Amino acid sequence: MNLKILAISYLYPSSDKPNHGVFVHNRLKAMSKYTDVTVINPVPYFPFLNAVIKNKNILPQETINGITVYHPRFLSFPKIFKFIEIFTYKWAIEKVVKEIGFEFNLIDLHWTFPDLPTGNYLSKKYKKPFNVTLRGMEAFHEQDFGIRKYVVQHYLKKANHIISLSQEMADKSNQLSNTKDKTTIVRNGVDTGAFYYIDKNFCRDLLGISKNEKIILGVGSYIYRKGFDIVIKQIREVQQTKGCENVKYYILGSAGPEGNYKKELDALIIKEGIANSVVFINSVKNNELIHWYNAADVFCLSSRGEGSPNVLNEALACGTPVVAASVGGVSDIMNSLPNLGVMVDVGDDSGLIKGLTNQFLFPPNREGISKAFNVFNWDWCAQQIIEVISE
Repeated sequence: MNLKILAISYLYPSSDKPNHGVFVHNRLKAMSKYTDVTVINPVPYFPFLNAVIKNKNILPQETINGITVYHPRFLSFPKIFKFIEIFTYKWAIEKVVKEIGFEFNLIDLHWTFPDLPTGNYLSKKYKKPFNVTLRGMEAFHEQDFGIRKYVVQHYLKKANHIISLSQEMADKSNQLSNTKDKTTIVRNGVDTGAFYYIDKNFCRDLLGISKNEKIILGVGSYIYRKGFDIVIKQIREVQQTKGCENVKYYILGSAGPEGNYKKELDALIIKEGIANSVVFINSVKNNELIHWYNAADVFCLSSRGEGSPNVLNEALACGTPVVAASVGGVSDIMNSLPNLGVMVDVGDDSGLIKGLTNQFLFPPNREGISKAFNVFNWDWCAQQIIEVISE
């Protein structure tokens, strides 16, 4: 059977926003080698606040790496009246489906709200199964006011199959909606064409960074959940270890959908007296990340919560030594091969310090890590997904 997939995702790149939900595109692009994939990526639109939403330049239809992507608009009020999106999202998608004709075997959702009600509606109307991928704990919307969390819990029960990026999310889904018997765990792959080993000194010359610095790298949105403050509080302690005096902490990121914690981080840096030891690099392009991973001595994932963190996959694909908080799908990644780095519990300050200093003082074979981890590419991920959905 020639499997035809209609993928629906609130998160997806466009020519105007090439990094938005790029991990969804990477998986579908890999799957498109084996199946026919069409994507509908509705974008929020509210005419009186179009300058705030910033979606006016996204094309209605485009082709990205051979995949046809439709970007219909749906009415969305920023931060309020989210229940309306259950209807406006469905109307926007159904209009496209009618225009292109429904000849698909599977409806493939990549977010929960407002995707789930629409997936269920199309599944009933066209008598085709639908699945959904859980990509982060925020997908359950438990932290939100309003009806979103109840909508998600209700429609997870109706999905034909659930793909979870981590055991933690699979357990949460089962707790809320009794989905254990129809859930498969498949974590994200990594783009090995974009992330691979490069000589550290070469990358430092390229970035203009001193070879004498010992660099801790953090990557992510400037939000509380990413835990950059946890590392900042331990910098002076790390610097007091012999051989780690020149440690600097580079943070690559920008404000995120969960807010902007940058002011609090700046205040903490001043309080700790380490203004010369922390450097913020704002809005690094995705194709430049490879040089930062390879320039660092150690990559530190200090998050208080995660799904299956792509930045951890990217760092390991580059062979960067890792210290990571044991949250979300981190243990699934770190335990996939021996000697990938160090895991610590959130709040284990002494474990964090020891992990960082050991990576500085006893660096592993970076090229070996990169070569071993590159088996977990997007093709590896796609083949697992196809096996699941083909059943």
